[in-house]
Amino acid sequence: MLSKPVNRRSALAAMGLAGGAAALAACTGGTGATTAPSASAAPPASSGAPASASASAAPSTSAAPAANVEKELYMYNWSLYVSPDNMDLFKEQFGVENFVYDIYANNEVLLAKLAAGGGGYDIAAPTAEYVPGMVEEGYLSKLDLSRIPNTQYINKTFKNLWWDPTNEYQVPKDYGTTGILYMKSKLSKIPQSWKDFYEMIKGEASGKTVFVDSMGDVFIFPLKMLGYSLNSVDKDELEAARKILLEVAPHLYALDSDTYQTSMKDGVASMTLGWTGPLGQELKPEKEAGEAGFVNPSEGTLFWLDTWVMLADAPHPNASYAWLNFVHEPEVQGEETNYNAYATTNDAAKAFVDPAILNDPAIFPPDDIVAKLEGAEDTSGNNQRIEIWEEFKQAIGG
Repeated sequence: MLSKPVNRRSALAAMGLAGGAAALAACTGGTGATTAPSASAAPPASSGAPASASASAAPSTSAAPAANVEKELYMYNWSLYVSPDNMDLFKEQFGVENFVYDIYANNEVLLAKLAAGGGGYDIAAPTAEYVPGMVEEGYLSKLDLSRIPNTQYINKTFKNLWWDPTNEYQVPKDYGTTGILYMKSKLSKIPQSWKDFYEMIKGEASGKTVFVDSMGDVFIFPLKMLGYSLNSVDKDELEAARKILLEVAPHLYALDSDTYQTSMKDGVASMTLGWTGPLGQELKPEKEAGEAGFVNPSEGTLFWLDTWVMLADAPHPNASYAWLNFVHEPEVQGEETNYNAYATTNDAAKAFVDPAILNDPAIFPPDDIVAKLEGAEDTSGNNQRIEIWEEFKQAIGG
């Protein structure tokens, strides 16, 4: 846990973009489709030109020489968040024999591991608002960007932001929203709002609803339903959120960030407060059949950005730099998006992304959804939130 909250303004506000609309519109074209370049705007998403044309026009790239790359890489990451094909390709290309991929359920678990001095990991993927506190605590290595030339492909919208103004401690990974995953045949209707979600948890989806095990994401639901900022630390607003969370807790099936997609696929869960990723993985057949889907609730929700960082005293620094550059090779990054179904920050990669994903409004939201998105502040050190979170967890399924 961080020693104190960062108490920064929201990520999207830091971009100087009201409601976040301009930020993501620069990347999605406002409709999930892409737009032509503008001299006054950040580089937009690719127009979906044929991969061969994009590849031939792409700048040349480089990486650390294979001879200098250690034979091991230790990664600490969210579950199902890197393409296995890309891991195999990385091992083959750089001669890495042992690629360790351990998982954490949320940012708090990552921080607790680092605070305890455990791990010995090279690379992690914290959410952006946690980066300043990790720098403050000495958990991160300062990056030599000359060794990561593929950062040239990252849209300028995601650079020079408050959590890392000089881009020296993180490399943008993926971005997305927190919303409602559903299985259509298990419900009488598709929830369109947090209010719908609230009523359905207590009714037809009682005992069949999962929340991801992430404090910041869970607080979005009651706070936005009540019309408050998802970053609220106001005592009365948090108390109102507490009452709602304790009301729904006995109706929840589980608090689970790692296997909720399996619960949905197996029919055990009909709704999840979560992310879009499973729609591109375990729930992909159900999505293609129109059974599984994702809703960004009408009251608004969170815009989040995950990042790549190299941890302090990383035991394999050359392999770490090789990975950070490799993963932003356009074709490699395109495979990442095709695998994890989260929006890429890499413009050149979009030529290699499945058009069905690139034009999916759940992944690249349209203007009306973008206008209601709110960026995150680090509220992880707020004692009232922590106390409510612990009380809520104890009440689940009770």
